[in-house]
Amino acid sequence: MQFNKSIIATTLLSIFALSGCNSGGSDSTSTSPVVPTKTITVIDGALENAQICVDLNDNNQCDKSDKVLPQLTNKEGKIEVSLDDAKHALIAQIIAGTTKDSDEITPVSHSYSMITYAGKAVITPFTTLSNVDPQALSEIADNLGIDDPQVLLGDLSTSSKARILAHSMTQLMTDDIKNIAQQKAKFKTIINKIEEAENNGTLSQLENNRIVINKDGKAEIQPLVKNIADVLVGKTWFMASLNNAQNQHSGVLSANFKDKNNLEFTERNETENTPYTINKENNNIVRTFDDGDTDTQKLLYISKNLIIGTMNNIDEAHDLIVWTTNNLDTQQSLPVTTEQFAGKTWYMLADNSDTPSAEPTVFSFTFNADGSITGSEPNKSSETFNAGTWSVTNGVLTTTINDENETDTYINTVIEKSSDYMVIKEKRTDGQEVNYAVLFNNKAQAMSILKQWNNLEVTTKVNIAGYNDITELSIDKTEADAKNPDLDSPTITIKNDKVTYLDSIFTDGTYYVMGYNPNQNGHNLYAYGPLKVSVINGRVQDLDFTNAPIVHATSDLND
Repeated sequence: MQFNKSIIATTLLSIFALSGCNSGGSDSTSTSPVVPTKTITVIDGALENAQICVDLNDNNQCDKSDKVLPQLTNKEGKIEVSLDDAKHALIAQIIAGTTKDSDEITPVSHSYSMITYAGKAVITPFTTLSNVDPQALSEIADNLGIDDPQVLLGDLSTSSKARILAHSMTQLMTDDIKNIAQQKAKFKTIINKIEEAENNGTLSQLENNRIVINKDGKAEIQPLVKNIADVLVGKTWFMASLNNAQNQHSGVLSANFKDKNNLEFTERNETENTPYTINKENNNIVRTFDDGDTDTQKLLYISKNLIIGTMNNIDEAHDLIVWTTNNLDTQQSLPVTTEQFAGKTWYMLADNSDTPSAEPTVFSFTFNADGSITGSEPNKSSETFNAGTWSVTNGVLTTTINDENETDTYINTVIEKSSDYMVIKEKRTDGQEVNYAVLFNNKAQAMSILKQWNNLEVTTKVNIAGYNDITELSIDKTEADAKNPDLDSPTITIKNDKVTYLDSIFTDGTYYVMGYNPNQNGHNLYAYGPLKVSVINGRVQDLDFTNAPIVHATSDLND
């Protein structure tokens, strides 16, 4: 990982937002009939990019006989549906790694579904509970001190207690809508915590939190992160790549976010002060250098003491980066107990690549009571395998891992931990290798991060029109910069008639593209273009060199 000078100068724009709204209108020349619609709002906070299914057969689930709408909810959680569709119950499918809650920065970590009655304008956890168990809704209203249960079936704007409970209920919901009826005891535990806060005069402090039920069955307050600056500013964050090969090269870096505009960055004992910006729309942290170059990380997971990001520069490996508020270089492990592992499954987000080419994955490790470990790689296969053995001695976890024909023993230094995760530094007992990984006790959370990473890259088709010496593209905001690619210009290699790059690398607007071969010998160099192209929603439109002029290029192409 290199959180240092990038070879692309860019400011980053939002990941596309799908509004899906149909105004029902038409222009003066259109003969299409006006289709009357009804506005539906999907709420925990406002849920963007939720999929709507029309429950045509009224069985409280989305199946093959039902209708799935092609558009998704917009940033306000709203979507227009036809009046015919509104005559049926509507199911909102909340998609891990895709749907965004307005009360949080990153996408939701697990998938679940909610439903509302035919004709209703909102879909919430309470409309779901009412649909499955109407009596349970009345009990919740009574427990919350709400006289009219119908208040819970609205937009929740009039009751802070209802909003806090709604935030908390979704963590217990699944794609099986009827499952919500099995969670009533846990809902009551959450309500008791809300009532306790109200009695203590601290209810307002829960507004930006949800209440989760931990593995001990107790209610625990979990902050909702709405503003990246609130997490960063005033803290020093330590960073390391989860990619094994990249980590051996770069080691641990640190960034002291001194205020909302400036940070102090330390790499290999060299410290520099640089300005930075936060792109709230797509969770990018952009660091700017004196010469105008930028270095960017996109944040995929954000909590009070743990961040997971990925490099978002066009010409760098897109490895996953773990950030912690504890020093990743520490040799002192936070203590763990046998009970934290015995009989439990942890999901490890890691990248065991032998090269800097990023290939993160999720491994499932079940720590059996007999001291053995059963493993699987759930994103690739459901098959399990004998992964090795484990033990906890003097508060330190030791694992022996079987990897193909090798068996290695690791001392695992726990650097950061909560009820949801552990950040570990694995050190082989032969002293030859130190790697980092993050363990989650929630499979959905680990898989959501991996899904976000997998969805980062987009492609643009390239027609080189028979100019076989075109192997790379130079792209820039001006013709002059595109014609003279150098160490400060963004370049993309063509593979299989397309170029692949990170989503939202480019701002929307006009760019100029040159095609060339950087490996030409001598000074008689040629390039093709520039093509004048548009970038829309962060995506370069299709490139066609059929009519591109051939130009004599400078020797800079060989630099």
